[in-house]
Amino acid sequence: MAGNAGCASNPVGADCAAAMPSPNRRFAYSLVALCFLLAAVSRGLLDSFGAFVLPLGDAFGWERSEITLIYGCGMLAVGMSGPLVGLLHDRFGPGWTMAAGAAASGCGMFLAAIGSVPWHYQLGLGLLCGFGTAAMGAVTQAAMLSRWFRADLNSALAISYSGNGIGPMLSLPLAQALILALGFRPAFGALATMALVPLVILAFLPWRRIRSGDPSLAETQASAGNGMTLSQALRDSVFWSLVWSFCLTSVGIYALTPQVVAFLIERGYPPLAAASAYGLAAMLVPVGMIGVGRLSDRGGRRLAVSVSYGLSIGGAALLSRVTDTGDDLLVGAFILCFGLTMGSRGPVISTLVARRFAGSNLGRIYGSITIGMGAGGALGAWSGGMLFDLTGGYGAIFVLSISAMAAGYVPFLWLTREPE
Repeated sequence: MAGNAGCASNPVGADCAAAMPSPNRRFAYSLVALCFLLAAVSRGLLDSFGAFVLPLGDAFGWERSEITLIYGCGMLAVGMSGPLVGLLHDRFGPGWTMAAGAAASGCGMFLAAIGSVPWHYQLGLGLLCGFGTAAMGAVTQAAMLSRWFRADLNSALAISYSGNGIGPMLSLPLAQALILALGFRPAFGALATMALVPLVILAFLPWRRIRSGDPSLAETQASAGNGMTLSQALRDSVFWSLVWSFCLTSVGIYALTPQVVAFLIERGYPPLAAASAYGLAAMLVPVGMIGVGRLSDRGGRRLAVSVSYGLSIGGAALLSRVTDTGDDLLVGAFILCFGLTMGSRGPVISTLVARRFAGSNLGRIYGSITIGMGAGGALGAWSGGMLFDLTGGYGAIFVLSISAMAAGYVPFLWLTREPE
């Protein structure tokens, strides 16, 4: 009470100044909110693809592997664009890089609205939306926020990356509703307008101040100097451990996720209910990301990552047991386990990268690491579709998903072997 009374009588006193966030901290928090929005839009556009798997097959008569290859191209573009995004960020700054990503995503969705052959969708939903997701995503956000946060960087990244869950949570049911009401082409066109939101916001931000970072961290950043070069990072065992973990985990996740909606529909669930179920799983991503981030800060990265992988693998195993609409409990358990851990490793990886490779080449190094994620995502999405075509079912897909996630966990045991 005394402290509050003192603040009321002397609002500029030292105690009150310590109790209130500084202007720089408030500005830093606003950047986290910006990154959250960009992640939600970019990932929402890319992951709305799950609602279009069956409509594209019905409209064009394509094999499932042809359709999932479209999403695979998107994931490959997300990863392969990483070095380019890092280079653009390091040379032109986050503003131009993110704006280019928003424009690419919008163009990609518009091309999908008028497409008629597979390469139209591979270019639009795959390459353009994939680049857009990368440009507005982890590489740019980690490089930008690391200039404004230090001790709490893991939590800041967890909050910003949680937009990756909110985006699909909103876009998948929205896309499914638009498809049912208007058809798949107008649905693509409507989603393309979502890319205008970040473009308008990005045009009016103070990018010079954003690039300069928090002055209180300037000394720490200066002491890092240029840090490792990309060629030095390529000779670092941590770099390759992160690449392989990214790759294997992405194989496991993306062999399954593009087909979850189709799987539930073929088990008897109405299309909108199936899309909403996946949307509910995505809704839990923010909770899981922030929770894993906090667990990492308090209990250590090894514990946080172990819990995360365990729940992801358990969620996939539970979904594999669903046979009809009477298995709502299994679907609910999948939503809880898988939703809480989708993407939850991302902030932990970003923090490891930002601290291991701090310096002026961070963007390029992190971008190169994400090649593993893109390659794994592309391989997983294509392999999942191919396994469906070969077997006519989903059993082999679940085996691949669970095995790859378990293999992706192994490098983390080595990465987190030392006390933090």
